[in-house]
Amino acid sequence: MRSPLFNVLPVVLSVILLVHAPASGRAETPPVITLEAAIEMATRNNLNYQAARAQKEISQAQITTAKARLNPMLVSDNGIAEKTYRLGLQQTLELGGKRKKRIAVAETQNQITETTTKARFLELRTGVRKAYTELYTAMERQKAYEDIVETTQRLLSIAQKRETMGDIPKVDVLGAQIAFANSKNDHQTAFYQVVSARNQLSALLFQPLTPEQLLAAPPSFAQEALLTVPPPKAGQPLQASLTESALNLSLLIEQALKIRPELQENRLNEVLTRQRLALAKSNRIPNLNLSAGPDLVAEPGQRRLNVYVIGALDIPVFNRQQGPIEEESARQRQLQLTQQALRNQITYEVINAHTAFIASQQRLKRYETELLPDAERIVKLAQLSFREGKSSILTPINAQQAFINTRLGYMQAIRDHQDAISDLEKAIGTGL
Repeated sequence: MRSPLFNVLPVVLSVILLVHAPASGRAETPPVITLEAAIEMATRNNLNYQAARAQKEISQAQITTAKARLNPMLVSDNGIAEKTYRLGLQQTLELGGKRKKRIAVAETQNQITETTTKARFLELRTGVRKAYTELYTAMERQKAYEDIVETTQRLLSIAQKRETMGDIPKVDVLGAQIAFANSKNDHQTAFYQVVSARNQLSALLFQPLTPEQLLAAPPSFAQEALLTVPPPKAGQPLQASLTESALNLSLLIEQALKIRPELQENRLNEVLTRQRLALAKSNRIPNLNLSAGPDLVAEPGQRRLNVYVIGALDIPVFNRQQGPIEEESARQRQLQLTQQALRNQITYEVINAHTAFIASQQRLKRYETELLPDAERIVKLAQLSFREGKSSILTPINAQQAFINTRLGYMQAIRDHQDAISDLEKAIGTGL
């Protein structure tokens, strides 16, 4: 006879499988994207940036080309009448260190390519930050208009009931209806702004974002913590983390003058110009062409086998590389002037970005600590006053509109602050 345990066991196993099995019909919530995750995604996926990075492979190939040596040539010189036959090799020997100087030029060009790639990364980072902030604030604006639609609809319903009871005039109901219609119109506009901002960020990420995709609030920096960092002493190395010293103006300028890609590229171009000048001067030294091989004389009675060696040198009479030497010398003077101009420009870019950063930080803090709490408090008081019959329906509607305008101003302050961070990053030449 079968034990009762065998009758219960299948049921128990079925329950366990149902409990631990994943819910097939349950929709998974997309993970929240952070700003740094979006930048990393764009760095990995953005084909325009990848195309800029591919220039590195071209530069490496140019180094390989510069290292290549000239191939020998097979030569044959036969005299039928004299019955002489020559078969040998001809090799051009580069004199004056031309190959070494050519390799140095190619390697410096490779370093310039790396600097250009860094500049492209900063541009991509700035673009992603602005597009990310635009989408985040657009989504917050949409939420704000959803709130005002819900609030005005609720106030309109209350006003219609109170107008039926004779507590308020018809004109207040009409005012509430107009406010409700305007809020729906603003909400629709905000919806299309979200769609446009999402498409803009998706284009930079080279990855479509779904309407359900949520964004984390873009990070900001605490002004008080940043101001506490003292400037470095003479000879002391710069700090690795700029987020700890983002408001130290003297340090920022010093850092920018060392790492800005434009300055680095200009310095490398100065080095490249000197190397090209050295290469042009070495090109004045002619190359040596050597030919050697067996020399066979097949005349009857005079058969003999000799060896021939022939050397040839260009005579630098007309072309002594005057043009390339003058060109590189003039370019060297131009780059020196450009370097001085760039240092002056970058210094004031850092000063302006630093000032805008502090101003945006203070404005953002004022919204968070004063304006938003006060506006929210006024809304609650206005709604209470209307419910108690102490004011008309327009009082809470106007208070709600003022609160929404304050929230929109706060969204604009977030955008301005993120733009200030981007400008400061660009001015310094690295991410904060």
